[in-house]
Amino acid sequence: MAAPLRLDGSEPGFFAELLEGTEAGGRLLTCLQCGTCSASCPTARAWGVTPRQLVRLLQLGRQDEALRPEVLYYCSQCYSCKVRCPMGIQLTEVLMEVRRLAVREKAGPLEAHQALIGSVRNYDNPWMQPRQARDRWAKRLRLKVLPRERAEVLYYPGCTAAYVSSAQPVALAAAAVMQGSGVDFGILGRDEACCGSTALRVGERGLFEDLATRNLEMFNRSGASILVTACAGCYGIIRHEYPRLGSLDLEVLHLSELLLRLLEEGRLELPERRIKVTYHDPCHLGRHGGVFEAPRRVLSAFPGLELVEMERIRENSLCCGAGGGVRTAHGSLAAELAGERLREAASTGAEALITCCPFCESNLGDASRATGGLPVLDLVELLNPGGVKS
Repeated sequence: MAAPLRLDGSEPGFFAELLEGTEAGGRLLTCLQCGTCSASCPTARAWGVTPRQLVRLLQLGRQDEALRPEVLYYCSQCYSCKVRCPMGIQLTEVLMEVRRLAVREKAGPLEAHQALIGSVRNYDNPWMQPRQARDRWAKRLRLKVLPRERAEVLYYPGCTAAYVSSAQPVALAAAAVMQGSGVDFGILGRDEACCGSTALRVGERGLFEDLATRNLEMFNRSGASILVTACAGCYGIIRHEYPRLGSLDLEVLHLSELLLRLLEEGRLELPERRIKVTYHDPCHLGRHGGVFEAPRRVLSAFPGLELVEMERIRENSLCCGAGGGVRTAHGSLAAELAGERLREAASTGAEALITCCPFCESNLGDASRATGGLPVLDLVELLNPGGVKS
């Protein structure tokens, strides 16, 4: 028996299938059509419709109009709409569900995303690198490999810090800081796999769930009690999405939270840094992960360092433009947003821009090098003697 038509004559099947049975979609019918989401969205100018209009299309069950790549794949998954919606609608999560249906209907992901997804599926990382090279960054460090050896902390660098040469200094600095502070830690070595964020955010939920399920098993049998990562994307996904799929027996910390804990315990001594810096809140660490204070408290503890804030910070921070597959498929838009953020950073009089996300560091750093802007560093690189000039 066909589903009854709504009062406006539309068929509810698409809406009901997609959203009414999900945690995120259940609140969509409460939308006031106030436009707060559209006003908050850093990429709305590029969408085929505004976020507000997309919500209405979903309510009306207009599948063909909603499942358009020019609508769905400009969202940078920055969570700005979510934190501002007066009705508590989780539009970022809704977009992930809509992208999942787009993948099922062969409307996504975009061609530009296909190589990344194929690499995650075949090699457990989005960088088209062999599994055997996963722990190459740590080759000279002789780190413990879990669960063959025992350690209190599992360090999970993630794909970018493990494979990308420009991001490997973050993994090396993190390991050096933990070693110097007496942290008992190890890594998964070649068994480490992608957290699945890349797959989830472009709509490949099945692949994400396969990776997450496998990772949960590895994490839980690692023997560690704490998992630490310096990647904002890994942190947000593991801490907030993994528990939906199964029990996670480890405490999950971002590296900035571990650094603050070590400071408070008197186990970490910060070098003098006579420099003025400003801090960029990564979307997946801040709005998604809820971590705003730890990086700022660590920065403020450096002798000689002056932290100056930009106009848009914390929940109101401007997205760098790299997330949600935007940098991969819409590079010019990602560069435009990065340039806007760099100008805001420069207006503070800072000498360097600090962040806690490899994607932010990469996108902002590329834009900075192209325009002669501020140097961009990860927080942990400030602890590295070669990371910044004092």
